[in-house]
Amino acid sequence: MAGIDKRLDDLEGHFRGVAAEAEADEKLRRERAIMRMILDEFARLKASGELLGEDPASLAQAVRNVAAEQYEHLGKENYEYIAEGWIETLGEWTWLDWMAKAGRHGPPHA
Repeated sequence: MAGIDKRLDDLEGHFRGVAAEAEADEKLRRERAIMRMILDEFARLKASGELLGEDPASLAQAVRNVAAEQYEHLGKENYEYIAEGWIETLGEWTWLDWMAKAGRHGPPHA
């Protein structure tokens, strides 16, 4: 009976690992989708000449625009809070983060 219990425990552990991996994959997929939206908005702003100042401010502008569009239904205070979180996170990204989550060597430049 102990052999069956061990096998069941191993199987449960395996499925917990699979579930955790699937959750991490979904989180990365969402992060990449958000980054595509932000980079597309940055490119649109750059092409239209609407960028406001230096590179970090330009990226922040793109983030705010995406948050306002995607989370407008939550109200201005909430989507601004979300945008500030993204801006802070992007400011802390390393080269490796940019490669893994945005597929580029660093933040875009104005």
